[in-house]
Amino acid sequence: MDPRTIIQFSGPATKLAYAGIISTVGITLLCYAVIHYSKLDLDVINSYHALFGLAIGLASTSSPILTRLITELKIGKSEIGRLAVHTGLANDMICTSIMCIINPLIDVINSRNPEGKPIHGIDLLIVSSISFLLCFGSVLLGFDANFNAFIVGLCLPRQGRISNFLISRINFAVTTFILPLYVVLVGFSTDYREWAEDHNHIVYKLLILGSIGVVGKLTGTVAYSIRYGLQWPEAMALGMLLNVKGYVIVVVTVGTIIPTPLVVAFIVRRARVREYERPMGLQWCNTGGEMRILVGLHGPRDVPLAINVMESMRGQADGFSSGLLAYMVEMVEMTDKAAASLVHRDGMDAITVTDEEIVEWREQIGSALEVYMEEIGDGVRIRRILAVSSFDDMHEDICRSAQDCMAALVVLPFHRRLRVDGEMDTGHRGYRVVNQKVLQLAPCSVAILVDRGLGRAGSQLSLSSATLSVCVVFIGGADDREALAYASKVVHHPGMRLMIVRFLPDAAASGKVTGPGRRVLTAVGKQEMEQKADDEYFTGFYERYVAGGNGVGYMEKHVGSGAETVAVLRTLEGRYELFIVGRGRDRDSVLTAGMNEWAECPELGPIGDILAASDFSVTASVLVIQQHDALRKFDVIDEEFLPL
Repeated sequence: MDPRTIIQFSGPATKLAYAGIISTVGITLLCYAVIHYSKLDLDVINSYHALFGLAIGLASTSSPILTRLITELKIGKSEIGRLAVHTGLANDMICTSIMCIINPLIDVINSRNPEGKPIHGIDLLIVSSISFLLCFGSVLLGFDANFNAFIVGLCLPRQGRISNFLISRINFAVTTFILPLYVVLVGFSTDYREWAEDHNHIVYKLLILGSIGVVGKLTGTVAYSIRYGLQWPEAMALGMLLNVKGYVIVVVTVGTIIPTPLVVAFIVRRARVREYERPMGLQWCNTGGEMRILVGLHGPRDVPLAINVMESMRGQADGFSSGLLAYMVEMVEMTDKAAASLVHRDGMDAITVTDEEIVEWREQIGSALEVYMEEIGDGVRIRRILAVSSFDDMHEDICRSAQDCMAALVVLPFHRRLRVDGEMDTGHRGYRVVNQKVLQLAPCSVAILVDRGLGRAGSQLSLSSATLSVCVVFIGGADDREALAYASKVVHHPGMRLMIVRFLPDAAASGKVTGPGRRVLTAVGKQEMEQKADDEYFTGFYERYVAGGNGVGYMEKHVGSGAETVAVLRTLEGRYELFIVGRGRDRDSVLTAGMNEWAECPELGPIGDILAASDFSVTASVLVIQQHDALRKFDVIDEEFLPL
């Protein structure tokens, strides 16, 4: 641990840690009289120094145990999970305040053993010898043998091949052999009869100490959390999480660590149930709340594309919203070479790849994202996720990550790329399969981005002038409403000029219903409901952004068939650099009738397929959005068996 980290900490995590520590220490000191006159022999030394040490112990949080608990509860990607981990680390560092010097020899050894190459045997021997000497040296100096692991951890750097190698080997031995034997030894060596004779006295001590620690930590943490903007349940959960204890107080651990996971698990379960019952999509996102998206990356060439997506969605630079949280999923195919270089670790980043080629392009991605964050990344937070799996299973990693992150939108690159001659290549079949499966199984809305220049390096959106002309095509249906919701997220960016083009049926097309005989009544009812939803949502968008003077253009196109719709789309060619359209899944409209029959890429929908075709444009990118089907998980019977 580096004590300078305490100074470098900033933001709500450090303030929460100080609030919890100060409140716990203060309440413990105020309770000194109660502890002193309770005749429980808690104040062995009648000194404020000893009491202050006790207060520090009660105020501390075991950040390793807390991190493991957050990982077990699968809330590490959530806001409260990240805040708890950061606050716990700050709390642990502040309360411990242990100065240590990182051994420069280990840094030299790490530099001699880069990722992707075998570790030198002599280096392993040196590190093992150092660990051996540290363990026995602490015992010779009079320290408890259980303190050895702490000493070794202070001397070895956190990062590097050597430390990771030792941790993986030691963890295997400890969890497989040593820990079970230790638990058995403790059980056999415990004198339960002596404990039973004085158990009431012990319980009273435990309740008093535990109550002081819990009340103290909850007081400061909850008070600041409410001021920070958290709700009461989240503030209480955060306070309970920070009551996790470690090496400092073993007795109080029994009184605090046992109820903490139970209470937090109950709160998390309730929060997850409420979260999953709410549809996950842009249309239902709070306008002033934090936007969460998940962006897939096939490699470093997709980073400029991802940056433009983040830049367009982050809103105004003056704080229109509370910001954007983007999760970058680096999609790595599980080849034999990649499988041989997998390294399993503990914590949130459980798996990594040490293959030199993959490590190199991951470093390129990280460098590009760091440059963006340093230059124009205000209001954006980025988290990176590594998905290593076959193309047949990669969709599961993406969907699971989207669910854990509670993302409102998943953005995936199109499987085909623009060649230098202006034509689209044949694409990668594996990525196409991934996109198709994510569209079917994602727990939120999904967007597929066809790149025709939007992802060029150095083409990031300007903050000072309008540089990107965007056209939103609105015909109707849930997916088109989601496309309009996406437009409402980017309308405030000064670097984008929006034009909304709404297609409406002309007099000849009005009243037509597509659908076979016995389903006509069902189709009419469904169309009426969709039309009502379209009109209500579009009216709200128009009044707020078009008529409200936000610089959004609007035009209407009256057509009577799919052929006329295609003809109108052709007139828009060359006028816009980005088209935002809905996929049009389950849309039953005469305006797109017959267009699905000759679609080359059905996953883009009829409108997206036309706009992404090689004969349409070589400069206009296309973003095709599919809204999350909130009712899909409630379907218990096929529509074919429903009465007319």
